[in-house]
Amino acid sequence: MRHPRMAHAGVMLFSAAVLIAMALPRMAATAPQPLLDAPRASPTGMGPRAVALGDFDEDGRLDVITANHTAGTVSVLRSLGDGTFAPGMERPTGALPGAVAVGDFDGDGHLDAVTSHFGGTVSVLLGRGDGTFGARTDHSVGAEPSAVDVGDLDGDGRLDVVTANSLDDSVSVLLNRGSGRFVHQKDVNAGTNPFAVKVADVNHDGMADLVTANFVDTVSVLLGNGDGTFRPRMDFATGNAPYSVAVVDVDDDGKLDVVTANFRGQSVSVLRGTGAGTFPVRVDFAVKGGPYFVAAGDFNGDGMPDLITANFNEDTVSLLPGQGHGSFGAPTRLATGEGPAALAVGLLDGDLKPDVVTANTRSHDVSVLRAAASADVEVTLTAVPRPGVSVPRIDYTLTVTQHGPDPLNRAVITVALPPGLQASTRDCLMAAGTLQCEVGPMAVGDTALLRFSAPLPRSSVGLSYRITATRTLSVPEDPHSANDAASQDYVSLGGLAATWW
Repeated sequence: MRHPRMAHAGVMLFSAAVLIAMALPRMAATAPQPLLDAPRASPTGMGPRAVALGDFDEDGRLDVITANHTAGTVSVLRSLGDGTFAPGMERPTGALPGAVAVGDFDGDGHLDAVTSHFGGTVSVLLGRGDGTFGARTDHSVGAEPSAVDVGDLDGDGRLDVVTANSLDDSVSVLLNRGSGRFVHQKDVNAGTNPFAVKVADVNHDGMADLVTANFVDTVSVLLGNGDGTFRPRMDFATGNAPYSVAVVDVDDDGKLDVVTANFRGQSVSVLRGTGAGTFPVRVDFAVKGGPYFVAAGDFNGDGMPDLITANFNEDTVSLLPGQGHGSFGAPTRLATGEGPAALAVGLLDGDLKPDVVTANTRSHDVSVLRAAASADVEVTLTAVPRPGVSVPRIDYTLTVTQHGPDPLNRAVITVALPPGLQASTRDCLMAAGTLQCEVGPMAVGDTALLRFSAPLPRSSVGLSYRITATRTLSVPEDPHSANDAASQDYVSLGGLAATWW
């Protein structure tokens, strides 16, 4: 049916006689959660349906460009360097633009843009390097092109243009002949209702291939011949009504995989690549709200790609944390403007963490969701028994390490003591059977040492104890919980202090 437009406990034995004791910390193995700040809105032209990032004014910062479907324009929002943008400047395109892509088409070192329009054309806008464009040129393509992408399809070093034509089940290839001039090649068959297209080398032969997301539940893979032509398509099943496609190595095996946002299926489909251009294994992950667009980025800094979707019906994005091997955790939903139809991921504010921009069709703006500041506070606990006939004790060292990526303002570590056991310290506060230990501010890489002692009463002989230190507060937030806690277990031997296990 065609769619209308639109980590575990360590164990050691310790003897009080040697006066040396160290125990492995106990760590909870909870995956880190992605973090993005609340959205900030910036107005665009009417009905933005697509968004891309690029440095159009050549100041070293990424700007935003949107394709405004209702207005028949693109808006360029120039970056102010802090994740905010100057008011947008509009430039006419063909009627009803639904997609936008960027690249240097004429080889002059300035970034250009191309938009696709439901009337069956694309507009090429050559950039001047100051955030403005010269006169546009229009080129005919297939019927109702819903998406556009760029890449060197014929190996001549120039960026070519490809569109996904949803009404005639094809892709159109426009080969770049230099100076921003394009020649329309013969259209190539795709699956039914191709609503998205990506250029990528999925079989690793050095030649550009095409992947389309087809609204009738497939992706089509068209392997390139290196001259702007393509072999007959191979189709692979997805969830229901894929509206967007991303090509990314989700399982870190060096082979590109395919991810689709399935609008009606309320899911994303992950199709694992073999490296030969085939994708035989598929897993779906639930996403509510009508996922319209999908992209990838490492939002929680764990080195694994996460997924983010723009959910058109619900006015949200969903973040799915990568868990390795192509698996993803439950999504976290964050608000956007109204009707997010597309999104782009990039470094917008200089903190080297990916930020997100959504194009919001109904509220006529973009939402900028910056990567939130975060810290990774590691807690370890070591101990040395001090035997004695009168007052044996255990001396503890609580080590707090700040791994970043942002500076730590403040952290609180709570040390839980066994019932009846007291502690003395100059570094922490004692209250109701716990120690409250505070550190900060700390730069990335800093370590703080806090010390306390626990006397062992003679009546404790033979009793087992556990002392646990847990990070209970972090400013900024610490999404990495795996190293937040450490414990020591021991049996009291009275004057001989203790035995650990």
